[in-house]
Amino acid sequence: MKPYLTALAPAARLTVWKALAIALVAAGLSAWRFTAALPQLIGAGDGSGLRELVQIAGAHQIFGAGLVVLCGVLTLPGAERGAKTGYTLRRLPVEERVLTTLWGVQNTLVLLFYWASQIALFLALAGWYLQNAPADTVTAQTLVVACYQTDFLHSLLPMADWPALARNLVGCAMLGMSAAALPYHWRHGRKAFSTLPLALVSALAFPVWLDSLIPTLLQLAVVLAALLLTLYGIWRWHADET
Repeated sequence: MKPYLTALAPAARLTVWKALAIALVAAGLSAWRFTAALPQLIGAGDGSGLRELVQIAGAHQIFGAGLVVLCGVLTLPGAERGAKTGYTLRRLPVEERVLTTLWGVQNTLVLLFYWASQIALFLALAGWYLQNAPADTVTAQTLVVACYQTDFLHSLLPMADWPALARNLVGCAMLGMSAAALPYHWRHGRKAFSTLPLALVSALAFPVWLDSLIPTLLQLAVVLAALLLTLYGIWRWHADET
C-alpha cells in the first residue's frame, strides 16, 4: 500500500488544494448570484421562485465553468515534456501504466467531491430560500418539485433517476481518467484527444429533464465508451515501447 500512496502524493499535492479553491470559488459565485436575486423573487411572492433563482443565478454556467477549469487543473501532474519528468516518474515505485490509472482514480474522486460540493451548496441555498419565502408560496415539496421541474437541478440531484445518476458517476470516471491519460501520452510524444473538449461537452450536456430517458441512456453509453477507450489507450501496447 505504501508504494501506491507514495506514487499518488505528487499528483495530490498539485491538484487537491487547487480543486478545493475551484469548488470554493464556484460556490461563492453561485451564492452571490443567488442571494442577489432572492429579495426580488421573494417580494413578488412567486411560488416558483426556487426554480427561477437557479436560472437567474446562472447555476449551470458556473457549475460548467468550474468543471472545465477543474479538468484543466487535473491534467497538470506529469504534463511536462522532457527527460526530467520521465526520470522522476520512473523513480516512483509503481509502473507508469498503473500510476496513470491510479491518478485517474484520484481525479475521479476529486470530480465527485466537486459534484458533491455543488449539491451541498444547492441544499444550503434552498434551505435558506424556504426559510425566507412567504409561507403561502412554499410547501414541504417545493425542493423536490424544483429538482424535478428544472433540468439542471434534476441532473445535479437525480434522486431516483438511476440513468442520470449512473451517467454522472461514469462521467466523473471518464473525465478523471482522461485527465490522467492525456499527460501520459504527451510524455511519450503521442497525440491524444484533449480533456478540455470532453469537459466542455460534458458541462453543456449536463442538464437533462426527468422524462429524457433515451437521451440520458445515450449519454451514458457515450461516456462509458469514452471511459473504456481511455483505459484501452493507457493499457494497450504502443509502437514506441520496447
